[in-house]
Amino acid sequence: MRIWAYLLERFPPVPYSFLVVLFFGSAGAVARALGGGGGPAWPGALVVLLVFFHLRVFDEHKDAEADAGAYPDRLLTQGVVTLSLLGSLAAGAIFVEAAVSVWLGKAAAIAWFATFAFTLAMRAEFGLGDWLRARMVLYALTHNPVTGLLAVYAWACTGAAWDTRFVAYIGFASFGSLAFEVGRKVRLPAEEVPGVESYTTALGRRGALGLLAGSYVLAALCVGWLVGPSLVGLAVAGVPLIVALATLLPLDRAPAKRVELGASLYLLGSFGALWGVMWQP
Repeated sequence: MRIWAYLLERFPPVPYSFLVVLFFGSAGAVARALGGGGGPAWPGALVVLLVFFHLRVFDEHKDAEADAGAYPDRLLTQGVVTLSLLGSLAAGAIFVEAAVSVWLGKAAAIAWFATFAFTLAMRAEFGLGDWLRARMVLYALTHNPVTGLLAVYAWACTGAAWDTRFVAYIGFASFGSLAFEVGRKVRLPAEEVPGVESYTTALGRRGALGLLAGSYVLAALCVGWLVGPSLVGLAVAGVPLIVALATLLPLDRAPAKRVELGASLYLLGSFGALWGVMWQP
């Protein structure tokens, strides 16, 4: 019951599972459309979900001291769950990730190992610690490649031949996830949490919204490049972009919840649209 309560608070299973299904399914559809092969090997989706979980636990360990002061009501802060317990769960998750990936074949195993090695580097903050934490945007950029590595993992699970055009999907997933990360931490002055840095405190409101809008545009360009110059490509790339940018208006009064919702809708909507357009029976 304690573990389930923690998951509901910090790693809600239904939203994360929905995100992973759309991500893994769209990556598999794109890989198959470009390089042939079979459909996505769905056990790989479980691996992606568990990678996100062990990253959450890594973050809990990295941020324990700061979160204890900023979020006294969290279950971890109150001792309902402990870092030791979460560490054991993460170790079990990593074991399952490795076992499933080896079972899926050599390409999946190699892609998983590269992803896992990068998550370990993230856990150690690339050996830069406090210096990197003081540079919030650089921190996000150095951690962002894990999304691209997971996209490569999804491709490896299909057995499709490599096609350089898949780089466009990696770019979309990377910029889209960056927008999701920034969108969660853009707040009005009254919404800021004491002791918790946001992109608006680090860059100012205009700078934070500029970074967010730029991430949306770059992600949309990657989608357009992937789908190709057509009305369908324009719709798949343009509609989610317009919706996401609309949630930022008015620029000086858009509340945090709406901005975060826009980032979520952009990522989920684009994953779903790409899956639908690129899927081949």
